[in-house]
Amino acid sequence: MEENKNLKQKSTKNTTNNQEKVKNNFPNVKKEDKSKKQTISKKTTSHSKGMKAAVITLAITTGVLGLSTIGFAAWSGVAQNKVEDYSNRLEAVYQKSFYDLVDNVNNAEINMSKVLASNTASYQKKMLSQVADNATNAQASFSSLPLTYSSLNDSLGLLNQIGGYTKTLNEKLASGEELTLNEIETLDKLHSVLLEIKAQLNKLSIKMRQGYNILDNSLNLDSGNNFTLDLSKIKTVDVEYPSMIYDGPFSDSVTNAAVKGLHGNKVSKEESRDKIAKLFKNIVSLEFEQDTQGRFETYNYRLRTSDNTTLYVQTTQIGGHVLTVSGASGNNGEVTIENDDAQKMAVEFAKANGIENPLVVWTDTIDSQAYLNIAPTQNGVVLYPDLVKVKIDLNNGTVVGYDATSYFTNHTTRQLESDSYSQDKARARIPENFVIKSERIVLAPLDYNREVLCFEFACDNDNNEYYFYINAKTGQDENILRVIQTENGNKLM
Repeated sequence: MEENKNLKQKSTKNTTNNQEKVKNNFPNVKKEDKSKKQTISKKTTSHSKGMKAAVITLAITTGVLGLSTIGFAAWSGVAQNKVEDYSNRLEAVYQKSFYDLVDNVNNAEINMSKVLASNTASYQKKMLSQVADNATNAQASFSSLPLTYSSLNDSLGLLNQIGGYTKTLNEKLASGEELTLNEIETLDKLHSVLLEIKAQLNKLSIKMRQGYNILDNSLNLDSGNNFTLDLSKIKTVDVEYPSMIYDGPFSDSVTNAAVKGLHGNKVSKEESRDKIAKLFKNIVSLEFEQDTQGRFETYNYRLRTSDNTTLYVQTTQIGGHVLTVSGASGNNGEVTIENDDAQKMAVEFAKANGIENPLVVWTDTIDSQAYLNIAPTQNGVVLYPDLVKVKIDLNNGTVVGYDATSYFTNHTTRQLESDSYSQDKARARIPENFVIKSERIVLAPLDYNREVLCFEFACDNDNNEYYFYINAKTGQDENILRVIQTENGNKLM
């Protein structure tokens, strides 16, 4: 959640207003001696410009809390600084609680959609448990926000109902029963509620990006304070619950401890240098930086290309394979590389680095950068645990990002069990309202370091894209991933 993370860093902009409001609520804070304050002012006048520059530079380094602690102490004295520090720290606590609330509501909505997409009781149980946890965490975040009790109780009641209902259904599935049609319809209504909550929280997130301050809008905790009114909008449609008692892909592949994918002799620095020179045709300079010792023993190089791109390249000392490439293009020219050509370049680059039978399994384009996930194949089976990531500059075709860590950690010849559950039967398990776009057999990395042979179905439903992973031996749902569109590209969750 990059957007949320960026928003968290904004903290308090209108700190002077906060200072005055907080002072009014803390009448016991002692004011400084006026004559002493004038003396301090005289001593600091000649250095004010330098101090302001120093404070601005330090603020960039230490963040908002550092600014409130150092900057205002210099300008207003110790007593005022204590008040301002309290104001900023309190605002930081409130903003953290708010964004934790946003994260948990987002996750609850995604997990609820997976419950509705699945026909397997064990997977439904797993997702319902996660929704219940998300709701519980969201309640905790809500309780930490400065809301009036009436609004707080209503909002907490809504989250409590979602958490309680999903927990109850989870326990029902654990006893061996199945969800009824009415229960599924209720979950669908709850999903609509979560979508509405997400929309309301997103509106408030936009306001916060524009300078909205929680403390400013909630100092007077009466029924009309602005923050309470803003958050009270999440009380959406009522859901009619049954009469019950409530108790209250794979971009990060699994990696093993031992390195399995490196074989051969140790190569020299010169041999690694020669390989890099063959891979990057337009090198202007190539310098050895250092070697590293760890899970992978590597040689590290810094290179510069004729199109003003600086890259850092790691090669394995065993076998001489390129392990990682990182950098950013200095070229802001017109996009000249088509996506199909970028895929061919990525596959060729992977082959040159020892990736066996590489296949592009995921692509995305952000601005002028193509992001591609490549997986090796064995007898037609896609090996997701051995995923390789490639980033190509579409201005010039240069590989500016590459990560084969998972491949060289995990890759080995597998003893793949033949599927005992037919692909036709697995296909029939996909709900009727999902349109299957593609399907294949894959080895999927799952929880507890499991690698499971699965049928993968890429599907569309109501303008959303899903990936179903059905166990090729048992026919059970192992995982469902949904494509989430963000400002920073598409992500699988």
